[in-house]
Amino acid sequence: MDRASANDLKITTSATDYVIVGSGVAGIFTAIRLAEKGQVTVLSKQDLIAGNTWFAQGGIAAAFSPEDSPTLHFEDTWKAGNYFGDRAAISVLVEEAPARINDLVDLGVRFDRTNGAIALGREGAHSMKRILHIGGDATGRELIESLIQTAKDIGIRFIEDAFAEQIAVEDGRCRGLFYSTKDGLHYIAARAVILATGGCGQLYQFTTNAPAVTGDGLIMAYKAGAVLRDLEFFQFHPTVFLPPEGQPFLISEAVRGEGAYLVNAKGERFMLNKHERAELGPRDVVSRAIVEEQRRTKDFVYLDLRHLGAAFIPERFPTIYSRCLEWKLDITNDLIPVTPAAHYLIGGVEVDRDGHTAVKNLYAVGEVASTGVHGANRLASNSLLEGLVFGHRVAVSAAKNDDPVTAELPQELPAYFSNLSDRKAEQECAALRSDLTWMMWHKVGLIRIEESMLEMKQQLEKWLPLTRYRYSRPELNETANMLLAAMMMTEAALLRRESRGCHYRSDYPETDDTLGRKQIIFSTADSSVEGNHPPRAEFSDKIS
Repeated sequence: MDRASANDLKITTSATDYVIVGSGVAGIFTAIRLAEKGQVTVLSKQDLIAGNTWFAQGGIAAAFSPEDSPTLHFEDTWKAGNYFGDRAAISVLVEEAPARINDLVDLGVRFDRTNGAIALGREGAHSMKRILHIGGDATGRELIESLIQTAKDIGIRFIEDAFAEQIAVEDGRCRGLFYSTKDGLHYIAARAVILATGGCGQLYQFTTNAPAVTGDGLIMAYKAGAVLRDLEFFQFHPTVFLPPEGQPFLISEAVRGEGAYLVNAKGERFMLNKHERAELGPRDVVSRAIVEEQRRTKDFVYLDLRHLGAAFIPERFPTIYSRCLEWKLDITNDLIPVTPAAHYLIGGVEVDRDGHTAVKNLYAVGEVASTGVHGANRLASNSLLEGLVFGHRVAVSAAKNDDPVTAELPQELPAYFSNLSDRKAEQECAALRSDLTWMMWHKVGLIRIEESMLEMKQQLEKWLPLTRYRYSRPELNETANMLLAAMMMTEAALLRRESRGCHYRSDYPETDDTLGRKQIIFSTADSSVEGNHPPRAEFSDKIS
């Protein structure tokens, strides 16, 4: 099919120095750091608080006490990641963490304090108390509201309800971004495009992720020529409350960090025999233990906070306490029924330690990026930290780019804009999302086996032709992105025939030392990928 031309489409054009896609902590902190270097424009798919940062309860990990050190933080991160991460990137994360916390304090962020000192909590797989929190269990909400207000005060431009569709690449360089709003299609040229779009948690039937988190940044980057890696590693949070109606509600890791127990219907603490740290074991271990206990007892698993005290619980966990009360659960007296749910994409767009992708002038930061700091399983409360540490580094790097910017459209538009969907494709795409998320949950979820994943792959191949179209509604374009992301995650999970971190295969339950030196990548230099062929997974030597 011939490529679309500018004459075929009504496209509004503009220019900025830096465009950031995503308004979570990674995107907003990067924007604040870039503001003095030029005009910064932030696109948000919905409103400014539609991403995952808003829901982050636990806090930010940093070696911030005399008893702690970056070395100890490094060891906990390396161990939780199943010894699979990028050691140099982890060093950057833990060593620069205190400086970024001080940046937040300078910006007016008010961390909880005890007797004047910043209060530090403990979470699973941490050997020390090093979790800084805000508003008890409202860290993400308080943090993002504060950062957004700072960003507005210093003149950062925000465009809400903007669905990013395609990255413009010419001569191997990112030149700008196409996005759509209710007013039509737009092109914004920039010195640098920075993806901070989050992960792809909406691939799963049960997820802690916001509705907007559908893998758009992953697929845009892939089509532009960037490399995706480690997509088989998807973390499931162990303790999620599924209310009778509405969305799953995360019960923070910090609850167990403060001493809550996991018990079965008989009140027995089953984690004591599962890991040396019991309830504070790594998330993958705790998640699988909960599922095993559910299957063994054919009953619920619960969090028990009652021994923490009726005065302490509402003060330390006001959000969790009030949300549970909405469902007539008084957690000072009642147990909380919990189950694992999809939580965090470990892999993502391959970047170096300054956020560069394989495409010049295209950066990625936060959950959408694969920096290597999380290895095969993320340590609790390292996610907000990653956005801060690498957001700062991305800003420093992007500010060095002095390429000229003009608002002119690229001479050749992506073929994507020529492949408009017909009515039949629209109907088929609109009908499949619930089936997709159900199948991903059951066939490429917490516990995986080849037979089920092959069934998932066969169904995805039937749906694959639907990914070649540009649809009339953003939610259908989201679904097309989800299909491609699901295909790559399934392919990677099939190829990694071992269990490592949060990737667990019941047919290959042991780790394979040979595969521990390999990463699985997806790469294409063709910016006109249209979904005619399944993405191909390849092994690549791992950076250590």
